[in-house]
Amino acid sequence: MIRLIDLSQPIDDHMPTYPGDPSIRLVKIKSFAYDGYTNFQLETGMHSGTHLDGPMHLTDRDKLISEFPLESFCGEGCILDVRGESVISMKDEYLYRIKKNCILLLYTGHDQKYGTNEYYHKQPEIHPELAEFLISQNQLI
Repeated sequence: MIRLIDLSQPIDDHMPTYPGDPSIRLVKIKSFAYDGYTNFQLETGMHSGTHLDGPMHLTDRDKLISEFPLESFCGEGCILDVRGESVISMKDEYLYRIKKNCILLLYTGHDQKYGTNEYYHKQPEIHPELAEFLISQNQLI
């Protein structure tokens, strides 16, 4: 049986956003007791909360994330525990642990800093050697 794990943060009114990005507003606009149904209005920037960055976010490409096949985002996973590493470097064990085309999750522990200034400005970095290896494995990170 396939095991799915939801890693998303809940969407809340005024949840943390990247400094300078618009605030998130989540407002209840209809109530079941009064209107017969419940509805909310959500105002958010596209780069808020849990999301997936497409190539156009930091490159000069124009392909939308919706243009990727859904199958690209499902598959066998590999988790690397890299907590405490400010620069995530290549290790010999990655040669056999990271399979071609698997979906890689780097467990940095950085989620514990969610909503703080450090969360947005002091993320761990991937060493260029590891980045090149991941590209050769066709990784989605």
